[in-house]
Amino acid sequence: MDFATQRTYYNRCHFQESLAPDDARNLDIDGIGPQKVRGSNWVETLARKIEFSDPPVFLLFTGLPGSGKSTELRRLIARLSKPPRGDFLPVLIDGETSLDLTNPVDIPDVIAAILFAVEEAVLKAEGRDPEQAMMEGYFTRLWNWLTQTDLELGKGEFTVPGGPKLVAEMRTRPSLRGKVRSIIASHLSLFLKQAREELELLEARARQCGHSRLVVIFDSLEKLRGTSENWEQVLASAERIFAGGAPHLHLPVHVLYTIPTALVSRRFEHVSFLPMIKLANRDGTPFPPGFDAARELVRRRVPDNAIAEILGPDSEARIAELIHWSGGYPREIVRLLQLALAHDDLPLSQPDFERIFNELKDAYRKIVPADAFDWLAQVATEQYYTVLNNDHRQIADQMLLNNAVLRYVNGNDWFDLHPAVAEIPGVKKARAALAQAATPSAP
Repeated sequence: MDFATQRTYYNRCHFQESLAPDDARNLDIDGIGPQKVRGSNWVETLARKIEFSDPPVFLLFTGLPGSGKSTELRRLIARLSKPPRGDFLPVLIDGETSLDLTNPVDIPDVIAAILFAVEEAVLKAEGRDPEQAMMEGYFTRLWNWLTQTDLELGKGEFTVPGGPKLVAEMRTRPSLRGKVRSIIASHLSLFLKQAREELELLEARARQCGHSRLVVIFDSLEKLRGTSENWEQVLASAERIFAGGAPHLHLPVHVLYTIPTALVSRRFEHVSFLPMIKLANRDGTPFPPGFDAARELVRRRVPDNAIAEILGPDSEARIAELIHWSGGYPREIVRLLQLALAHDDLPLSQPDFERIFNELKDAYRKIVPADAFDWLAQVATEQYYTVLNNDHRQIADQMLLNNAVLRYVNGNDWFDLHPAVAEIPGVKKARAALAQAATPSAP
């Protein structure tokens, strides 16, 4: 394989990339065959909840990083945008660009980001210049109200160059963010009332442009995890605003929020959780439709003739091994493929091929602490994600967020270890001890 071709396929395998619905690499994993490899057709499930409902729906959605969640949400947007099912005006918000996800969040941050994105989308639908038109819109009125409520705002360190800049400034300036939060907290009911009224007006304007409804999709909130120093504080802030049905985040328009996967262990109800591709049934027997879906995912990135050049005459056997080591985790499949493409000498020799999986195992050994071995063995044996106590919660959440534990659906949801984690000597020893303890002793 020449350098230019190898480079092309390498770049087709960027594993942190969310794909647009019309991207040739985009595979509708849930649309392959009658047997659902992730338990459901997730776009269909989410879309019908929105399309069928007259009252505004409130949806929570999550998935492990790299499970394909953002790609599925973009497919959902494409479906909702097309008549005759609804001709909605979808508004996609990227939490990474509208919020500071490394620090605690609060209700005003989320509501302000939604209002900003919706107003901008409606102005575009009207054919107007958002930057100019928003100078007379909601955020200028909000800024005027905030500065009248607290005379310190707008002066010195709290100066903001115009109302529409408020959301961006709050994201990057903690002191301003804290000041605005404190003002709104003292007048939360009024703030929420005015925000909901503004969204009703914006939806009416969207209808005048020929759209049936507004749909807000707030993506990337699942990446709220902070740093090692403020991990618990950031997750606690997400738990506060989404717990108890999140009454303050129910809006007069359809809205879907992504949430951190760690919140699922905090007994959140009615959360759609995107699972991995099921490669095996719960009893360990192979599930061929899952393997076929994973094989097609590879084919969308690198065609079969090129795979043979990369992996050699035993390419199908090697692809099967690569898929096995991924655990059905889409990002892992693409990442392992890119690692194979990074080698100078193709097709890969057996030592080079084995080195890919050795590196994978080494990477997981580094993120799994020794005090998690017994619990991971328990997860592998019982196939449940059970948090033992509050002290244990952070380790369990870290194992889920780092894909050491993977979720599947087979009628009911169940959990298993990433294959590389299952091979860690300490985990294997803990599993053997569990098995021995469960074996009845001879009389």
